Amino acid sequence: MLKETKVKKVLVTGASSFIAKHCLSELILSGYKTKGTLRSITKADQIKKDLEHHLEQSIDIEFSQADLCSDNGWDHAVEGCDIVMHVASPFTFKQPKDENDMILPAKEGTLRVLNAAKRAAVHRIIITSSNAAIWFGNFDIKEYNETNWTNINHNLIDPYTKSKTMAENAAWDFVQKNEEMQLTTINPVAVWGPGIGDHLHATSLTYFKMIMKNEIPGVPRMKIPIVDVRDVAKMHVKSLETEAAIGKRFLLSEKEYWFLDIANELRFLGYNTPKRQIPNFMVKLMSIFDETMKPSIPYLGFDYRLITDQAKEILGFNPIDHNKTLKDTAEYIDSF
Repeated sequence: MLKETKVKKVLVTGASSFIAKHCLSELILSGYKTKGTLRSITKADQIKKDLEHHLEQSIDIEFSQADLCSDNGWDHAVEGCDIVMHVASPFTFKQPKDENDMILPAKEGTLRVLNAAKRAAVHRIIITSSNAAIWFGNFDIKEYNETNWTNINHNLIDPYTKSKTMAENAAWDFVQKNEEMQLTTINPVAVWGPGIGDHLHATSLTYFKMIMKNEIPGVPRMKIPIVDVRDVAKMHVKSLETEAAIGKRFLLSEKEYWFLDIANELRFLGYNTPKRQIPNFMVKLMSIFDETMKPSIPYLGFDYRLITDQAKEILGFNPIDHNKTLKDTAEYIDSF
């Protein structure tokens, strides 16, 4: 364990995001000093207020302005830090006209962060990757773990999946060439749970909100693996305190569920959710007119299982039950 030589300050990139705020909260609770990067420093006061309200205490946190698409600000951001937790990554449901609009910020942004860390002699890096970098395009197998990598040459791959895979690949290539760097990647699935502050428009909560509020005529015949944002944050912190985590990827998932089962469970909690499953052919037809549905096409009817033994054995991953995650997420959305 690295707990005995615990570092003092952790830089968290993309500090305004759904996951990053929980990481900052968990770091503060664990006794770390924290610093966050923001594309616009004007968000700093609100983020501090959100964290203080959540933690019910005053906090001391620094912020630094830096953008994944620019070299400016990264050396200043990393200055004085002992660890970098790179959470920031571009994502949008709307498909970009040019996939490089999403790929380049993710890949080159990751390398900007790593190079800044190297220049500052910060060697311990935790990167928030995704299950998107693990299992897409390998539909001939039904069980996936950290040894699997997404096939970026698959003809149906979407820009987000490609961007996460290429960004993580670039990070592992970087540390292979710079042996002093110590990398761990956290690969969560769909991240749900209550936000810290207003995250109603967080991309990870979009589908949840649409189902919960019956904003769609039905749900696709598709499985979705879920994990609680609170678990994701805890595993980020646990990984930086665990020597055995260095050089490893960690897939985080509570379990996989059919969308219809999620809708049914939310209805049991009192929400008016969709009651029918949209036939596969109809989803494909709808995707012609609604580009946000296109990334779902390869997953229609696909049954699979994600294996998270590595996170359980090394990090002590003991996921929050999905029933609590669903209830807490719904109540969080209702609170606005």
